[in-house]
Amino acid sequence: MNPRKAAVLSLNSCIKNGRFTNIEVDSMIKKYKFEGLDKSFFTALLYGTTERLLTLDFVITKFSNIEYEKIDPVILCILRIAVYQILFMDRVPDSAACNEAVDICKTTSHSENQCGYVNGVLRSIVRGKDKIPAMIEKEGGRKSVSIATSIPLWIIDSLCEDYGEKTAFAFASYISGISQSVTLRVNTTKTTRESLLSALGNHASATAGSPFGIRLDGSFPVQELYGFADGLFYVQDEASQLCTSLIKDVNESTVVTDVCACPGGKTFSAAIQLGGKGTVYSFDLHKNRIKLIDSGAERLGLTNIRTEARDARNPKEELFGLADYVICDVPCSGLGVIAKKPDIRYKDKSEVENLPEVQYAILCESVKYLKKGATLIYSTCTVRKAENEDIVEKFLASNPGYHLESTGIFGKEDKGYVTFFPHKNGTDGFFTAKIVKD
Repeated sequence: MNPRKAAVLSLNSCIKNGRFTNIEVDSMIKKYKFEGLDKSFFTALLYGTTERLLTLDFVITKFSNIEYEKIDPVILCILRIAVYQILFMDRVPDSAACNEAVDICKTTSHSENQCGYVNGVLRSIVRGKDKIPAMIEKEGGRKSVSIATSIPLWIIDSLCEDYGEKTAFAFASYISGISQSVTLRVNTTKTTRESLLSALGNHASATAGSPFGIRLDGSFPVQELYGFADGLFYVQDEASQLCTSLIKDVNESTVVTDVCACPGGKTFSAAIQLGGKGTVYSFDLHKNRIKLIDSGAERLGLTNIRTEARDARNPKEELFGLADYVICDVPCSGLGVIAKKPDIRYKDKSEVENLPEVQYAILCESVKYLKKGATLIYSTCTVRKAENEDIVEKFLASNPGYHLESTGIFGKEDKGYVTFFPHKNGTDGFFTAKIVKD
């Protein structure tokens, strides 16, 4: 099995079966024992092709003499993988992308005519690739941006409605061109940022906003990094780190409740903020996912975390009125992290439309944990106002006895909530609000 054919089969599986790309990548690497360059090339092909699917399909449609809907699904995946190499992988010769695609076509039991079709389409694209930008531009306005960035039009429209075309287009363009990086949150119960920076070497730098963060340029097998096994860090974006930095003035009796905790990043941050003291109650709907938090806490050496499977819409009565802080990181559309998780961009719009109802219900139940004067941190990894400001303002309008306080995250006064934009802040797209009980 070579990486190109594996990428074709995996892409087809992901599309046909709704399988997540990251799960498919891990599974295929283990199955075919890919290592070194083969592992890197396979991963880049599958992630990259998934990320650029709309662009690739537009190009294929323009150069194909067969209607898009009539192209065999596996043939379409062969074309997508090859066109991705031709348009986005400078180090791959066009001839290699074309020849390998035809060979894959033959080894997947396709007819001579189908192999000829693949060869013809790809050769035409190679000859005409300089004309592709003009083809995309000709579509005009939001549609051009959608095709060029491979972000579905409904998402572009939603961002335009919330922030105007200038910000929406800047967001989309930045997301489509962002280079891979990994951000770590230092476990300050075990080490300092300065010490870990020194150990990680030249490819590591301190994050600008979070005093606990380290950015690594490029993509790394995190488990192989210095300090992973010893629990000196875990992966967490800077915006998420800044969100939990609102937990302050803690002592041995401080109680934090994290109502939608998995995979556990904010729970770990809270436990570290408490200096290993106090108690962090960490809840999540899915019992099997709670194991992720338990294993992460064990690796990090955090013993002040108490986990339990629980629906956030059904809070634990015996904990009502006890929390100094509640972390309410609700399920969301995830549009702020589509650069890292390409599958998210292809969610059906209908999957997103019902989220505000769920988010509002969780927020209304979660405030029951707060003691007088305590803080609830409401957050999402999206930038849609319908899931962010609108939820917070609706809650405040309908629930007297709560108010917003400035987060101070950017070093200045704000309305009590902030939105992080990748193209402005260099972080994931993210939202944080600070709600205080009177």
